[in-house]
Amino acid sequence: MGKPMPNKQILPVMERLLRLAEHPDYTNVACYGADSMPGGQSPAGVKALALSGSTSLLWCAVVPADARPVSGELAEEAMVCMPGRTLRLAHRLLDAARPDEFVSWELCAASGVGWPRHGESPSAIRVTGSDGSVAYLRATAASGPRGAAGEPKEDPCPDYQIPQGVLEWHHSRNAAVAVPA
Repeated sequence: MGKPMPNKQILPVMERLLRLAEHPDYTNVACYGADSMPGGQSPAGVKALALSGSTSLLWCAVVPADARPVSGELAEEAMVCMPGRTLRLAHRLLDAARPDEFVSWELCAASGVGWPRHGESPSAIRVTGSDGSVAYLRATAASGPRGAAGEPKEDPCPDYQIPQGVLEWHHSRNAAVAVPA
């Protein structure tokens, strides 16, 4: 496994992708936390307020020794909870944008976490940087005013399509750094 990825390498990309996603269930996307590397006293991440009033969080964690890829079937099962939906959206956004900073990303499970199957359902997305560094973005949620009862038990936006801005990420990023002839 590669060295830990600095938070500043992963979080601005994820924040921008979530903003470009224009997902109808997520508003007020912002980075938070002060740590420059995973595992500190002030975990850094990206948060988004959901229509339910809950907050979805993707935060930089130390990669657990037993982290392992999750099957597509288990990833779909996890859509019953906000963290699972957020992980699935982040994975879809990375697939669509294909940021040059990263060479791979996969949904992962680890012992004791994940829903609906602890230790089997996705609880994070592992991202490998083009420099070989690794980020492990854990997904959690903070309940809104109605608590768990206010959370949808399925995808509240099943017809959501990734917008053109995300699909053009790779092209627009390369054009921005291209050297004029």
